[in-house]
Parts: sequence; structure tokens; C-alpha cells
Amino acid sequence: MDPLETLASVEVPPPPAARRFDAGVRRKLHPRLLLSHLLEFAFGATAWAFFHMATAAGAALRYTLTGRWPSPPPTADSPGKQP
Repeated sequence: MDPLETLASVEVPPPPAARRFDAGVRRKLHPRLLLSHLLEFAFGATAWAFFHMATAAGAALRYTLTGRWPSPPPTADSPGKQP
């Protein structure tokens, strides 16, 4: 027997009342979304921003102490680099 024909005979319950459904979404989903956004900001975006600020501050400190700006790391397509 075709699985789609089996599904055609299954009774589907009616959807919940709109007001009750919206209240359930607000009560259950919104706090979880807020928590996930706060955790992502605290452990993701803040750590990323701190890392990049520390890199820039370290380069500025190095420039202050040595008088030379750190050169960027060599890449594969840098001139003078042999493969």
C-alpha cells in the first residue's frame, strides 16, 4: 500500500485556538530565544571582539616599544616567496 494513501486516512486534530497558541509561544519560546541570544552574545560576539581588540592593542604596544609596525604574516601569493 502506498504510504501517502495511508496518510490520507489519518485524522488530523484541529489547530489550537489562536489566542491560546500565541500565549503558549510567548510563554515558552520567547524566553528561550532571549537566553540563546544572550549566551551567543556573551560567549561568541564578546570573545571575538575582545580577541580583535587585544590584537590591535598588542600591535600598538609593540609599535610604541619598537618604533616599527608589525608586518602582516606571509601568504602563499606573497612576492619573493618560493613554493
